[in-house]
Amino acid sequence: MAAAEIPNLTDSARAVLRLLASHGPVTRPKLGAMLDLSKPTMSAAVSELSALGLVASRGIERGAIGRTATIYGIGPGAGYAIGIDVGAAQVRAVAYSMDAQKLASAEEPIPETIAGDADAVGAVVESVARATMAKVAKSFRALRAIAVAVPRIVSNDRFDRPGGPSAVLGLLRRSIEVPIVLENNVNCAAIGEMHFGAAQGHQTFAFLQVGVRVGLGLITEGRLFRGAGGAAGEIGRMPFPWSASETPYREGLEHYLGSRALIERCRVDWPAAEGAPPDSAKDLFAR
Repeated sequence: MAAAEIPNLTDSARAVLRLLASHGPVTRPKLGAMLDLSKPTMSAAVSELSALGLVASRGIERGAIGRTATIYGIGPGAGYAIGIDVGAAQVRAVAYSMDAQKLASAEEPIPETIAGDADAVGAVVESVARATMAKVAKSFRALRAIAVAVPRIVSNDRFDRPGGPSAVLGLLRRSIEVPIVLENNVNCAAIGEMHFGAAQGHQTFAFLQVGVRVGLGLITEGRLFRGAGGAAGEIGRMPFPWSASETPYREGLEHYLGSRALIERCRVDWPAAEGAPPDSAKDLFAR
């Protein structure tokens, strides 16, 4: 599948589209003021983008003296992107339009027999991507990009190693010709929380994931902190226990805090008065 053609736009139309993408819906007068564009130039830019479906009306804003202004936002013609989460046991994908609508999702399990085979896992990734695209097809939107989250360190020096992070993308890259971005899964989660979740409004924070694996995503001053080798959040690799009387072992922290070990300790120590013990980390943290 070839990448969707990106239309040639005038500089003013491109500026309007860029601002709407970063800022969200805005009235036409405010757009002109923010971009310092004249009313005729602003009208021409909006008309150009509207004809291509790149912007669309989002309603009317009424002023204090009865005047109204049309609110514009990103339109369906801007296309959509797919996010793919390659987990330890399954691959999940979700498609979102550029105007913030969830369009489709799909998932497939990763059989234990292929978990260590990058090419086989890559085939599952490609299958899930195509299943998601098929569900979106009826909306006639153009696929613009794919982001893939993997439970591995993602850095320039590791990227193209045999069996490295990019190995699972081989089939996807050959069959779907759009920009594909690869990132560590916990880093993706931290970025998602900053923009859409519990960390909105915070510029510096840490996101801790406790699942089959343990990881940390670090955001400092609004930017992802990777560290020199891209492994800044790989706390699961830390030796554990931290005791002068015990010998720590490699990746011990992940074995101790990982969901399986955590839930097993809960089952042993869970007070009978609290009812049945939690059967998952999600259930535990919800209580």
